[in-house]
Amino acid sequence: MIRLILLILLMTLQLFTEARADGFVHADGTRIVDGTGNSVLKRGMGLGGWLVPEGYMLHTEAQSPTTIRADIVDVIGETATDQFYSAYHQNYVTREDIHELAAWGFDHVRMPFHYNMFSHARGVPNEWGFEVTDSLIAWCSEVGMHVVLDMHCAPGGQNHGPISDSDGTARLWLADSNKTHTMMIWEAIATRYADEPWIGGYDLLNEPVLAEGVSLQDFRRLYMDLTTVIRAVDINHILFIEGNWYATDFNGLTPPFDDNMGYSFHKYWSTNSLGSINSYLNMRDAYDVPLWMSETGENSNAWFHDAVQLFEENNVGWCWWTTKKVDTITSPYSAARPAAYNQLRDYWRTGNNKPSPSVAEAILMELAENLKTENCTLRPGVVASLFDPDYNIQSKPFKDHLIPGTILMADYDLGNQGIAYNDNVYQTVHWDNYTAWNSGYQYRNDGVDIELGQSGTPSVGFTEDGEWLRYTLNAEQGGSYSLEIEVASPSSSGYLRLYIDGQQINQTIETPITGGWQNWQAIHLDDISISAGSHVLTFEIFEAGFNLRFMEFFLDSAWTETELPNNFILGQNYPNPFNSSTRIPIQINQADRLQLIIFDLLGREIQTYDLSSKLKGPALLKWNGHDASEQIAPAGVYYYQAIDGEEMQVGKMLFLQ
Repeated sequence: MIRLILLILLMTLQLFTEARADGFVHADGTRIVDGTGNSVLKRGMGLGGWLVPEGYMLHTEAQSPTTIRADIVDVIGETATDQFYSAYHQNYVTREDIHELAAWGFDHVRMPFHYNMFSHARGVPNEWGFEVTDSLIAWCSEVGMHVVLDMHCAPGGQNHGPISDSDGTARLWLADSNKTHTMMIWEAIATRYADEPWIGGYDLLNEPVLAEGVSLQDFRRLYMDLTTVIRAVDINHILFIEGNWYATDFNGLTPPFDDNMGYSFHKYWSTNSLGSINSYLNMRDAYDVPLWMSETGENSNAWFHDAVQLFEENNVGWCWWTTKKVDTITSPYSAARPAAYNQLRDYWRTGNNKPSPSVAEAILMELAENLKTENCTLRPGVVASLFDPDYNIQSKPFKDHLIPGTILMADYDLGNQGIAYNDNVYQTVHWDNYTAWNSGYQYRNDGVDIELGQSGTPSVGFTEDGEWLRYTLNAEQGGSYSLEIEVASPSSSGYLRLYIDGQQINQTIETPITGGWQNWQAIHLDDISISAGSHVLTFEIFEAGFNLRFMEFFLDSAWTETELPNNFILGQNYPNPFNSSTRIPIQINQADRLQLIIFDLLGREIQTYDLSSKLKGPALLKWNGHDASEQIAPAGVYYYQAIDGEEMQVGKMLFLQ
């Protein structure tokens, strides 16, 4: 009998090993790998809102999937509601969307689902959920992406909030019938996809919060029961276990109870410090089990970038939230609200002035049409913050700014805080004290505060002392330019400084009082020398209290080659101060014997660069704080000198090490 049991165990282990070798995502110590041992589930995107509508994404009065649907049924009836949801689901995520996510760099998606997609009631299956999942798997397999299935709404609700479609109480934990129903659904899913290698895992419960009186033992027991029913039919796929209190507290869930599981945490509105995730890292290392950060977002691009760096420096795969929302700046895609959408919202909020079914249906079907990606607005800064390796190093054009020409002030460069812009409030790091990084919540997802005027044109507002904006310009011709800057302020003036390639142009500029935040008046500047090619323009704000809308460059007179004012123009380094590396811009008009020398306060030469072979045009020199022998220089003040024959220009910088 003992031999028979051992034989069965050995055969099971062999089957498990063979299955993994076929390419199933699985746990390998602290890593998540595929069948060939390559790390997977590194960079993902959640498809939230697609199959589990949430009120904040749709800007509806109702917040949970059930109450949202009930409000829609109230205005257009059951049949039209079914037609709306059919269009909504068809448009929200498509094959083309998945291919674009892969092209950006995502390697997996997390599919939040409502339990009723697979089973309306205990023992009553729903094939539609499997049809949707099959389609998603097919699209993802075409581009080598995995799909993680996430039970976002469990029977009875795994937390007390609308995101679980609860009625305000987490009844999953209070009724055995709900637990049994949950196990039946996961058993059906695991049976269907046991042999599907493009399933990246099962996220068993999204953001559980235990109901009052439920013990940690009960918490662990349900996860173990779910594991048992899944393993009876599927030994291949990794199981992800989320902690209590919205996937942050793993008390009661250690040690691991399966050899192919991982712990999944969420991170919102907190600092991107090692301390913010250290407890999870310690748990990973103590129990030799992988981590997966399965949900984060809803913050600024600067916070996004720093979070990604934190995760990847600590070998933690991540999955963002979420690909698309209505009227948003925090997702890659934003769908526009229909013009008449407020009619519906006002009725849902007040119960007054109920629109006719035909009017309401037209509004809702317009919303469904707006959800098509081709009808959405792309937020390129969101994507850049997640994937651009230069995001924290140098700014890049948000749009192609040709001068002479008009430039929208909200179209400053792409890049991180301190690189493309500087704003006094640029992220929120306190979950219990939400801070608006973009006070106008329009157009872009940076610290820069942007609002829409009556015409719908974005303008930079809520300005404060010390803030600045950077723009990459391309001058078609070198010459003498004039500049007009549109400003508005109801009752106080302010001041601006402008720099081209680090060199201040004109004197400090006083902004006028215009009598209103949308009463625009142009400031006119003359005699700005700009050579042909690319340049960096910086707007520095102090004694603030004004809005900025447009700037327009005019070419007053063009230079000939012999009229170029200097052999070169040396710009101010950025960032400055700096603690790892800095960039020194220089516009080269001609370079016979051009050198750039870095020296300390005592005049000792630290580093010398020969620029005589550089072509005409803008150049960007990187200094990493090391001397000629590649030893790191002491922290302190340094000077950099560009010299070509008798022509010399000097800049000053602060190295913080």
